[in-house]
Amino acid sequence: MAKGFMEHFKCGGEPERHIATELCQRAGVEVSDVYCHSEAMAAMAHTICQLEGDMLCKLPFATMAEAEQLGAKWNFISDKSQQPMPGALPYEKLIEVKIPTFSFDYGLMQENLQAIRLLKHKGERVSFNIEGPFTLLSLLVPSKEIYKGMRAQPELLRRLCEQLIDNIVLEAAYVAEAGADVISYADPLISCNMVSPKVYTTLCGDIIREALQRIMVAVPEVTVHVCSATSAAFQRAGFCQCRPFVVPKEMCYGEALCFARHQAGVQLVGHGCLQHSCCKMVKPVVYELKLC
Repeated sequence: MAKGFMEHFKCGGEPERHIATELCQRAGVEVSDVYCHSEAMAAMAHTICQLEGDMLCKLPFATMAEAEQLGAKWNFISDKSQQPMPGALPYEKLIEVKIPTFSFDYGLMQENLQAIRLLKHKGERVSFNIEGPFTLLSLLVPSKEIYKGMRAQPELLRRLCEQLIDNIVLEAAYVAEAGADVISYADPLISCNMVSPKVYTTLCGDIIREALQRIMVAVPEVTVHVCSATSAAFQRAGFCQCRPFVVPKEMCYGEALCFARHQAGVQLVGHGCLQHSCCKMVKPVVYELKLC
């Protein structure tokens, strides 16, 4: 990846998954059901895909399933929008945090997996978003405690992240088994310029590399797409190399990801944005990442 990209890269961030009432009416579902019930999840993902002319149906619409498994709380706003919002954090200090093992046979995790199956039954391609360990940890404890822990308690933070990676890899395997074509990986809590170069090199980047290595082994047939904000910092710190793979002109980004996978076995991709999967590519290139 060109040096200029990493110096000037600006990420728009993951969009707030605000599900408008009009969209729900078009999909024939209730707002709150979109976050909690597989049929509504699948219907909404399919509706958005059709409206945007995309080839990827994207799930889920919030990190509520992971929050539920970790013991964190989400509340629905008590107005007509019925949007979910994180509740009070269960822990105040990093030392207090306990990481349980995820289960996939009940609750929102089960609903997420069933939503994938429903979409695949319709013949759709599915992209599923999985957050990295630092961002998942922010569901449990204030972000300032995580940043403080990077300096004061790096070994504790590493241990907690490794426990979360165990769950992330397990989730990726179940998502792949359900039929997902793409796993979108991001860890926005430690995106570009969020932590010092030294902390990133000695701790954060190393943890991301472990997560990606293990995910790729767990889901060998699935494309793993790393958010640009994550991949740019990751390459800048020397944890991966980048190889441009040229695709036919006039392809949309989502189509190009599938093409690169089927034509050349490209599994790990970065420096792109799945928010733009329905957009024609200005430069017809997919960036394959090779871990160092």
